[in-house]
Amino acid sequence: MVAICALYIQSLPNIAMAQTTEPPIAAAPDLMWPNADYDPTIPTPRSVLGYDIGERITPPSEIIRYFEALQTALPERVKIFDYGRTWQNRRLIYVAIGTPEQIRNLDAIKANSLALADPRRTTPAQSDAIIAAQPTIIWLANSVHGDEISPADSSMMVAYHLLASRGDNRMANIRQNSLTIIVPSQNPDGRARVLANNEQAIGLEADADELAAERDQPWPGGRMNHYNFDLNRDWISLTQPETQGHVAAYLQWYPTILVDAHEMSRDETFFFPPEADPINPFHTAGQRALRASIGRNNARWFDNFGFNYFTREIFDGFYPGYGDGWPTAQGTIALTYEQGSSRGLRSRGRDGNVLTYRDTVHHHFVAAMSTIEVGARDRQQFLRSFYEFRRTAISEGQSAGNYFIPIQSDQASADKLAQLMVRQGIDVKVANGSFNACGNNYGAGSYIVSGAQPSSRLIRNLLDRNVALDRDFIARQQDRRNRGLEDEIYDVTAWSLPLMFNVTVANCNANPQVATNIVTPQSGLRGNVLNPAAKVGYVVASGSAAYIRFEALALRNGLKMRALEEAFTLEGKTYPAGSIVLLNSENSDGLGGKVALLANQSGANIVGFDDSWVTNGPSLGSPKAVKLRLPRIAIAWDAPTDPYSAGNTRFVIERNIGFNVTPIRTRNLRSASMARFDVLILPDTNAGYLTMLGEDGISNLKAYVQNGGTIIALGGATRFLAAPNVELLATRRETATPSGEARSRETSATVAGTSISDKSEYENTIKEDAADPISVDGAIVRVETSEPHWLTQGLPANLYVMYQGSDIFRPLNRANGANPLLFSSKPNLVASGVVWEANQEQMALKPYAMVQPRGRGFVIGINSDLTYRAHSDGLNGLLLNAIVQSTARANPGR
Repeated sequence: MVAICALYIQSLPNIAMAQTTEPPIAAAPDLMWPNADYDPTIPTPRSVLGYDIGERITPPSEIIRYFEALQTALPERVKIFDYGRTWQNRRLIYVAIGTPEQIRNLDAIKANSLALADPRRTTPAQSDAIIAAQPTIIWLANSVHGDEISPADSSMMVAYHLLASRGDNRMANIRQNSLTIIVPSQNPDGRARVLANNEQAIGLEADADELAAERDQPWPGGRMNHYNFDLNRDWISLTQPETQGHVAAYLQWYPTILVDAHEMSRDETFFFPPEADPINPFHTAGQRALRASIGRNNARWFDNFGFNYFTREIFDGFYPGYGDGWPTAQGTIALTYEQGSSRGLRSRGRDGNVLTYRDTVHHHFVAAMSTIEVGARDRQQFLRSFYEFRRTAISEGQSAGNYFIPIQSDQASADKLAQLMVRQGIDVKVANGSFNACGNNYGAGSYIVSGAQPSSRLIRNLLDRNVALDRDFIARQQDRRNRGLEDEIYDVTAWSLPLMFNVTVANCNANPQVATNIVTPQSGLRGNVLNPAAKVGYVVASGSAAYIRFEALALRNGLKMRALEEAFTLEGKTYPAGSIVLLNSENSDGLGGKVALLANQSGANIVGFDDSWVTNGPSLGSPKAVKLRLPRIAIAWDAPTDPYSAGNTRFVIERNIGFNVTPIRTRNLRSASMARFDVLILPDTNAGYLTMLGEDGISNLKAYVQNGGTIIALGGATRFLAAPNVELLATRRETATPSGEARSRETSATVAGTSISDKSEYENTIKEDAADPISVDGAIVRVETSEPHWLTQGLPANLYVMYQGSDIFRPLNRANGANPLLFSSKPNLVASGVVWEANQEQMALKPYAMVQPRGRGFVIGINSDLTYRAHSDGLNGLLLNAIVQSTARANPGR
């Protein structure tokens, strides 16, 4: 328990809980709130930007300029904070707007919020004192998707209204009882792409036609950041600087209410909570009730303005990696708002009506002000809800037990998982000695994550193997699928970090008595070299993230190395297949120093050896000790690749593994010579490679492989390579209808009469012949090695992959190639999430990864996007092998 320092106390007037009476809607055309009566001494958007909000799409830098103008004019009421930089070096800011007293006491307000966030250190009496005095912290996060443009512009109008309005009778209560923090643009890189396209294409006037180029974004579009990440799915993985900075800022404040403001398709209206089913089971009833109370107030104001809206449809509350899902798991009342987008200044819908950009900005402005109104009006209720969420999480977590991460072969990934938890505000301890728990012995250095802490609901979301969907909801979805209808699942149904990292984590109620230290955020990696002045060489064991980084760094630094195809024993220690050996005799002088430097950069543990004699397994000079070389990697870029897959794959190779990647416009693959590249990666796609490349492109790809190149196909690209008129992979995609059961195609004008006896027979009659298997929304499934192969060297016997879609392939015949990884048998297939029963039956023991030699090169087909959202660290070794091992074995004849 700690004392509450610098408690921020303010007098609370009687208006704190007063209901607002709406003024009549009689606003001047240029005002977004009736009778606002703005203070003329405060900078208007027009006075700074040269136009009224909603007349233009404001560039990211101009948004910051307007907030800087407000801060310059009112430093006692506005304070700007930088929380990071994007990949393209744009500023990421948030802006605190409050009374002079609040701005003077920001540090105390933050401290009090942190005190409420940790009931272990705050007594009930202290929490009551804080709640009696603390303003509601309302966090408005805008435009996480760069092409969802109106929230960022509305943020300036919200700020102006909060500061300048004198006629809005809610403002006294709002200013007294709430502190507003605005994140104007969460994704300025994406916004800049959208704006550049819009400005380039716009003509004499804004064109409302749906085909107008000003709203038709070229690939990859502005939704994503520089590496084409969906930042609204990155909150549990924290792979991108935009999300890393946002989460770090959140943890400094623990806001009471958070709005994540978006846009959706043009012909929708406006969405706010309550959400659609399913809801994450770790959301509390109190949180849902408070979200609904904000929704009801939004509805009241939307009715008053004549704005349409909807609730409880489309947008669910299940996945914790959203910009509202992650804060909710921390106790914040977080809400997603979605506005039908004009994607420009004007847009004509299917009904013929024109939606203007000003309309979309106005709707978001009203929703934001309504939210702030409720947060200020019901201040104590929201603050107490936050405190109670964090308090009850401790007792719930105590029942759920503790989590133990042992020392393991891929310690680098275990360390990364522990650090990822710490960076999300979770307490992690490291054991100073050995202990027993869950029936296992844990060595010093093992991690312990106590369930009895305020973030336990987030911990369970991240570390539990499965977060259950409501059974009735799943039954309804299965019924819809059986009838050939789409399910109502909005995103993935699984995300377990231990599975995605392939890290062992145990959960039980043990409370070991062992000395521990608190794990703090670490930016560096720790590697070491045993016997740094080795006489013969150095060996790095395969199977860890540190090994992956070391291999890439060593090749980029020109070091010569060999990978052993089988396990071997050297100087009494056995190393797994895929381990790499660096010999002094094959490298220039000073190898030990270079290896030590790379060990520190990669975190790898390296063993020097003075004797090359191998007692078991292949010798170091064996043909099974394959020489590696630096791969030259190209990736298909632009349509028709899935931009997420292309960007995420490039990110994983460049930032997690460490190789440079050359993006090549897909259309250039029709004729460009690819001979200078060892590997060409074809990212996932829904369709389109065949149309884009045509016969000439297919011939060019075949010649590339024949002459020693390797093609790695991900997800839908594997379907392209297996197509009958391509046949770079000698497999076929399976339909859902077993061979021989499809009804014959009728060619006559009439058909024989039939009778339908019941509803199930009717449903069977209207099913499409030879239809694809039912599509899976996103589940983690187990794949296993089928036979020794260079593609799986150094990998564990079981891997966990995110499977989506409906692709199932026939295994390659042995004469054509190998199937090194198979989906596990049905009883072991589903590791987490929902896979429909029929899919499980058909997927079992079908190939996940196929390798087909062709000429002097290889074709590798992988039946998923293994870099999906870059949170499957456990699959990085598979991608490394596909790149490096194929390069070592291909014979390009250079």
